[in-house]
Amino acid sequence: MQRRAWFLRVRKGKEEEYRRAHAAVWPELIAAAREAGLRNHSCFLSGRNVMVYAEAEDIDATLDNLLKSAVKKRWDRTMSSLLEETDSPPFEEVFHFD
Repeated sequence: MQRRAWFLRVRKGKEEEYRRAHAAVWPELIAAAREAGLRNHSCFLSGRNVMVYAEAEDIDATLDNLLKSAVKKRWDRTMSSLLEETDSPPFEEVFHFD
C-alpha cells in the first residue's frame, strides 16, 4: 500500500463552505475514487490549512485515473472557488506503522 499526503489552503472566509462541501461529499465522487483504486482518503482542516491523505496500491496511477473522471473534474471546479493555489509538493513519508 502506498500513501501520500499534501497541503492545500482554503480561501479566506470560505472555511465553513469548505466544511459543508465535505460534510456532503457526492456519493458518485466516492464511488469514482474507489473505482480508481483509492482505499483510504482523509482531509484534515486546521484554520485555513488542509492536509490531505490518501492510500492506494499504486498511488500515482490511482490519482491519475481519478483525475480523468468527469465527477472528479466537476468536484475540482467546485473546490476551485474554495481553495487557493499552492505549490506545495507532496509530503515525504519518513515513518509509518500499522
